[in-house]
Amino acid sequence: MDTKKLAATFAILMLALGIAGFAYAHWYEYLWLTGEVNTGSLCLEWSLDYDVWPGNLKDLDGDGKVDDPVAIVKHEFVDGDGDGCYEGLKVWVWNAYPSLWINGTLDVTNCGTIPAKLWTSSISIEGKPDGWWKEGIELKTKLVGNPNQIDPDKSLCLNFYIHFTQNAPENAYLTIRIDLTFVEWNAVP
Repeated sequence: MDTKKLAATFAILMLALGIAGFAYAHWYEYLWLTGEVNTGSLCLEWSLDYDVWPGNLKDLDGDGKVDDPVAIVKHEFVDGDGDGCYEGLKVWVWNAYPSLWINGTLDVTNCGTIPAKLWTSSISIEGKPDGWWKEGIELKTKLVGNPNQIDPDKSLCLNFYIHFTQNAPENAYLTIRIDLTFVEWNAVP
């Protein structure tokens, strides 16, 4: 019987020491971390600057001032997705004539927060009479800048020169569509 009492006393003592030891020796440190991640934005937009020459101004309205344009060039910026950047650009040329030339710069400005690069580009031309632009227009372009990395607030420039040659027919029209696709600068093909 003494053995049973001794074993019970030992068990109670161990339980008491275990509880007391845990209560007094259980130290801890609580660490926490919070963070926020905001991804960048890929946003590019057009801008345009051009001149129309030579001798494009005449006195067409009879007011004695040589201030009326013979050929008229107009453009409209288009914000197709409502984000405040002009991803579309429409340009019209009315009343073009032989020896008229239009010289200008198309800028693609990175209005986003991450670098971008030119991924693909395509040009399609339609007109009537069909194919007249092959002999009726001289088109020269020069790319200025690095198409593989356009940093935020920087531009890729396309200088252009369009000359309506002596072979340009009367009452013709032409539609030129240029599509450019940009991706983040580190995209893998």
